[in-house]
Amino acid sequence: MESLVKLWQYAAQLKAEERRGWKRLGLTRVESVADHSFGLAMLAWLEAERRKYDVGMVLKLALIHDLEEAITGDLTPADKRILGAPEVHRARRRAMDELIQNLPSNLRGSYRRLWTDLRLLRTKEALLVHELDKLEMAFQAARIGRRVGRTRVQSFFQSATREIKDPELRRVLNKIAS
Repeated sequence: MESLVKLWQYAAQLKAEERRGWKRLGLTRVESVADHSFGLAMLAWLEAERRKYDVGMVLKLALIHDLEEAITGDLTPADKRILGAPEVHRARRRAMDELIQNLPSNLRGSYRRLWTDLRLLRTKEALLVHELDKLEMAFQAARIGRRVGRTRVQSFFQSATREIKDPELRRVLNKIAS
């Protein structure tokens, strides 16, 4: 039971971890990583159902996709460039190892496989979650762009455009980005 409490504490930290990319626009109230993860989970659930993918797997992937940020913090693309890919990978690996150590032993292998699937995009479910993660960000960019101006959020749309390859998701992205 103690390990479940520790995992819940990590997950709860995501409620307070603000999404730094939005913060850098000078906004005072921005979504948390947990807010983003909830939005992603909703998109993932609905799209997994529609595509007849393994919904349980997709939801697990969506819920854990940013869990390591309870330890690393929300790293923006600029943060990642400054740190460099090897250091970002090391930080994520250390965070993942810490999280796994706080899971009940019977869940550790499963979490490690999910985390690896996400990082390597080695299943259709992981690829869907990865692209929906970017689409959810684009939905936020569209919402925030109405407040601060579309040009100030253009880099978020560009980032999503680089990552989203699925034709159906690309059509949705094009619609919200226009």
